[in-house]
Amino acid sequence: MSDDPSGRDADVERTQLAAERTRLARERTTLAHIRTGFASFLFGTAVLGLFDRPTAVPLGGAFVLVGVAFLATGWVSYARSNRRTRALLDDLERPFRRRRRR
Repeated sequence: MSDDPSGRDADVERTQLAAERTRLARERTTLAHIRTGFASFLFGTAVLGLFDRPTAVPLGGAFVLVGVAFLATGWVSYARSNRRTRALLDDLERPFRRRRRR
């Protein structure tokens, strides 16, 4: 940090830290969707494979469907986050790119 009396460097650093916290929170949410989806899918598969009761098929099927839904929402969340991150990095790196000579 510099000795800037206006505190401008501190404001910039605080803003950057807030952006990083937001990015990490998005990442945790995406990972939670994926983790929950796999757990639900595997539980539903286990119920379908281990039990022969009439209630096992609808219960296991429901867990499998919920798992697939969580996996799909996790994938969509990842794709959106990845697209935003790539756009942000592209904007940040634009001034440093070399221009092609013709």
